[in-house]
Amino acid sequence: MKNLKTNVSMMLMATACLLIASTESCEKSSYQPPAIESSGSVGKNVSKTSAVTRYLAINSNSADFQNLVNQSVSGDIIIIRTGSHYVTTPISLPIGKNGITIRGEAGAIIRKAPNSFAAAAIEIRGNSNTIDLIELDGGNLPEAGIIIYGQYNTVSNSKIHNCGTAAAKGAGILIHNTGNPVCAYNVVRGCTVYYNYMVGISQNGHSDGTVRDNIIYENGAEGITIDLLSHNNLTENNTVNMNNTADRGVGGIGIDQANGNRILNNTVSNTRYRSGLTFQNNIGAVTVRL
Repeated sequence: MKNLKTNVSMMLMATACLLIASTESCEKSSYQPPAIESSGSVGKNVSKTSAVTRYLAINSNSADFQNLVNQSVSGDIIIIRTGSHYVTTPISLPIGKNGITIRGEAGAIIRKAPNSFAAAAIEIRGNSNTIDLIELDGGNLPEAGIIIYGQYNTVSNSKIHNCGTAAAKGAGILIHNTGNPVCAYNVVRGCTVYYNYMVGISQNGHSDGTVRDNIIYENGAEGITIDLLSHNNLTENNTVNMNNTADRGVGGIGIDQANGNRILNNTVSNTRYRSGLTFQNNIGAVTVRL
């Protein structure tokens, strides 16, 4: 009887060991579901690619700069090294070139080269791109410093100056709707914009955007414009000082044919000609709180 109990006990222990081993084996070989792409589609194993940082060397030219942009994809960063970088043709982020950051080191300056071209230094038609911590010297040459046509782009913490001429009137930053794509949801934040032939920050057909925390001074026309179907924008906490120096605009901030805009907590002072704040040809409501 004792031997029988011993045998039964040993059999139970062996069975338990087999069950444990079987469970561990199942855990190790458990089914792995397919990865899900960011778009939400299922069925492909997707390997996540790390963002790439590229560097624009000192004394570069337009071709060097554009080559880095062409190589970059969403999430990539282009660092502009300290020093001068001369552009003779526009640096273009075309439709489909999205999610790229261009950032300057301290002392990095993008300069329009003399007698180069009648176009902006940087043109953005893609979406969700960021220009950060750059200085752009337009060299008193034609057209704007930066033109934005796309959506959800940001220009931040940058200096834009000396853009435009009498022959090709330029703003420091122009946010402009051409209809393809529709220009909306762009942001200009923390920038210093000055000494431009026409407007500091100009919006033409741009809606649902934000111009905030900028210092804008001594531009030949308005410091800020919100014009021609630029609806539902926020203009907040900007310092707009000594603009319209050449009497080319309607004052410090101009709003023309644009509705539903909010002008909040801005300081507008020492406008050389005309009013600090001018409304014209507006139909809907505009909220102003200086």
